[in-house]
Amino acid sequence: MFEVGVMNKMNRIGALLSTLFLILFSFDLAQGQPSPARIGVLGAPEEPRYSEVVGGLKRGLRDLGYAEKAIEILEGRVGRGDRASERAAVERMVQQRVQVLFAIGSRLVTLTHQVSAELPVVFITPGDPVASGLVASLAHPGGNTTGMTFEYPELSGKRLELLKELAPRVRRVLAMYDPRDESPKQGLAFAKEVAPKLGLTLVERETRSSQEVIQALKSLGDADALLGIPGGQPTGHYKEIVQAANAKRLPTIFHAHTGSTEDALASYGANDSEIARQSARLVDKILKGTKAGEIPVERPRKLTFVINLKTAKQIGLTIPPNVLVRADRVIR
Repeated sequence: MFEVGVMNKMNRIGALLSTLFLILFSFDLAQGQPSPARIGVLGAPEEPRYSEVVGGLKRGLRDLGYAEKAIEILEGRVGRGDRASERAAVERMVQQRVQVLFAIGSRLVTLTHQVSAELPVVFITPGDPVASGLVASLAHPGGNTTGMTFEYPELSGKRLELLKELAPRVRRVLAMYDPRDESPKQGLAFAKEVAPKLGLTLVERETRSSQEVIQALKSLGDADALLGIPGGQPTGHYKEIVQAANAKRLPTIFHAHTGSTEDALASYGANDSEIARQSARLVDKILKGTKAGEIPVERPRKLTFVINLKTAKQIGLTIPPNVLVRADRVIR
């Protein structure tokens, strides 16, 4: 009986030690291989812009030390103006338990708030997010939202000034904008304020769809230059817009030199893929426990002026030397 009792006790001790070992092993394994941070990304299916922006975010996360296996990016593409698809995409992100939603553009922010007040949002957008009602203030966004802008609305006026300096004979400037989006409406308002002071007339065209963009391009015949207004439907058609303007030998200026605008005459502003790279810092703060609404919204720190001399030659324009020397980058 004594030996049986000893054996039973040893068996119980052995089982206890085995259980303890498994617990410790599992703990070490969990410590060594934590679950990846899950980040949702939503934006319009406009290439190459969508991929450029997502690529910028990924580079920013790598810069902060996130290994590839430490993050899981769940991408979603939703067409502009398709509210049912946008809501379904946001709901899918909530169901997939993303820890942060990275929204490309302002239109998805309000919708996300409606679907889930708990889901932290980091956005990038042109325009003024306070005037658009996305945040309470830049310093104290409030709610569960923060972000970065890649545009000041007043820069549309500054681009008109540069366009006039680049091509002094310009009088009528085509400006396409999406009236459903607050950001381009803000940019257009500043352009309208500046245009008369420069002796310019804006040829305004609303563009809510691809068909309306195509229709608006016919107005190039009534203009002698084109101003790109950031945001909204035209964003997905920049390459076509630039090609159409170049074919008519008209100068163009946009907010950034990107894969879609590389053949434009000029650009002045901040690159949205670079802004996405910088916004990784905001995502990192949220993943580490800071509430999104307590992280100040940031505006671009550097604006770049780019002139494309190849395009200038193509459209038969000589850039004044005093303007050329002010460019941060000249494409020859």
